Amino acid sequence: MKTKLRFKIIAALICLSLAALLFSQGYWLKGLYDSTWEQVNGNIQDAMRMADYKELFIRMDSLSENKGSGTITSEIKLSKDSTDEISRNGLMDTFSVKADKNPFKYNEAAESLNEYLDLLTSLEGQIQEALHVKLDSLMPIDYALYDSLLVMELKQYDISVPYKLEVIQMKDSLPETIMTFRSIETFDNKGLQFSYPIKSVEPELYYQLTLKAPSQLVFKQMAGILTSSLLLVILILIAFIYLLYTILRQKTIEELKADFTNNMTHELKTPISVAYAANDVLLNYDTHVSEKQKKYLGIVREQLTQLSGLVEQILTLSVENRNTFRLKQESIRVADMIAPLIEQHKLKAGKQVDITTNIPENIAVFADRTHFYNILGNLIDNAVKYSGDKPAEISVSAEMLPNEIRVSVTDNGIGISDTNLQHIFDKFYRVPSGNLHNVKGFGLGLYYVKDMMSKHGGSVTVKSQPGKGTTFTLHFKN
Repeated sequence: MKTKLRFKIIAALICLSLAALLFSQGYWLKGLYDSTWEQVNGNIQDAMRMADYKELFIRMDSLSENKGSGTITSEIKLSKDSTDEISRNGLMDTFSVKADKNPFKYNEAAESLNEYLDLLTSLEGQIQEALHVKLDSLMPIDYALYDSLLVMELKQYDISVPYKLEVIQMKDSLPETIMTFRSIETFDNKGLQFSYPIKSVEPELYYQLTLKAPSQLVFKQMAGILTSSLLLVILILIAFIYLLYTILRQKTIEELKADFTNNMTHELKTPISVAYAANDVLLNYDTHVSEKQKKYLGIVREQLTQLSGLVEQILTLSVENRNTFRLKQESIRVADMIAPLIEQHKLKAGKQVDITTNIPENIAVFADRTHFYNILGNLIDNAVKYSGDKPAEISVSAEMLPNEIRVSVTDNGIGISDTNLQHIFDKFYRVPSGNLHNVKGFGLGLYYVKDMMSKHGGSVTVKSQPGKGTTFTLHFKN
């Protein structure tokens, strides 16, 4: 998959995730707004009801102060009248029947409990109406007092927006404003209205409360949640933007690094080839070169060979990581591939190398010829390098199994400890050897072997014993 396409997919997924997050957050906040508004609605209705109760009781206290001991009689009469009124409406009879029933005797206890709660609410309304009927006949309603009490009740629910209170009476099915109270400030009729009936002897009398900007109440109660949600969304937006910026920056850096590596290695190949050719001419065709000069020219050729191999490895890895990389796989006889490699490594080893093979002629692997050659070359080269001071004894073998073909390279070298064994295929990793650097390399060979085997659909394994040697095994699918 191309880098640009991957980046577009990542960006699209991030945008979709952000959109889903914003949608879910908005949906949740909408539900919270509705539930909070219902709560505020109920609080306003409770405030109007409690203000009406308090206005009733304050008038009762006023009557008590004015009439002295006669108030007790009035209160008794009020209670009796209220009871009579309730009885006339049939509520007490209903309650007496209901009271004999134990709701927990039945399976539908919750339904019975709801009936009791509805009954109590109805009973409360009847009592309030009876109180109004009695008190309103003795003393007129103090609407100004109700307005003051309503202000206090609303403040208890943290409701302090401007409002207008009106006393409305229905006459001939038409509303008529009897009295108007404006608290805090004067404003027009635009706003949310709440009605609360005054159950008095007067026909269809009720309070009408008009709130200015009622949504401010909800937002005020939701201020903490809204602030935290907004901060969370901003934080996630910043994180997503920073993530996209980082991905884009890493993509740019990776492209620059790849371009630099490709250009550098291609440019290095020319001077290395020229220097190698000049060194070869001086070493092989100049008759005036002394033995000491030949020694130094040999060192130069060795280092040029090492440098050329490094450039080839970097180029191979660079090409392998490109999006256009493709394997050109074909059937390759392993025995035919090993023969030139043995001769090559014997010539450049600089010490005695004994390479034996045990490869049946009919064993062939399906692989890319160039990369298979480099894989085997890296393994044999490592076997020579890490053979120590003694002559290198290397064995190359191959066997065909029902499900795979195995190609193994075994040496008698210094071996690898268990601690280092799990890291040897990491990029740029080299087995630490203290301050000694007698083995040259850059930690790319085994990384290349593992990566290319993976691209061939196979794998590479290693077994080693320190001081006894190492065996690398290539596993190709059969």
